[in-house]
Amino acid sequence: MSREVFWLVCTVILTGVLWIPYILDRCKVRGLMGAMDNPKPNDVPQSPWAMRLYFAHTNAIENLVIFAPLVLILDSYQISTTVTAA
Repeated sequence: MSREVFWLVCTVILTGVLWIPYILDRCKVRGLMGAMDNPKPNDVPQSPWAMRLYFAHTNAIENLVIFAPLVLILDSYQISTTVTAA
């Protein structure tokens, strides 16, 4: 496994688990049924750290769309240099 594919796998795993603390905070703040409901304007706001984590997760998803195909293209051509690893 190349370094690029290793970091792609790590990024996918991190993106996959970033939502868990956000959802746990949402359940804590709004209750289980409130967490599954669509947010309303008068709902209790979530914790600032949870909102920051939500935006980090959204950003990770948006960047993964660009990052993953590039890594897979490099791997299919078996290109692995210090520049591509960085």
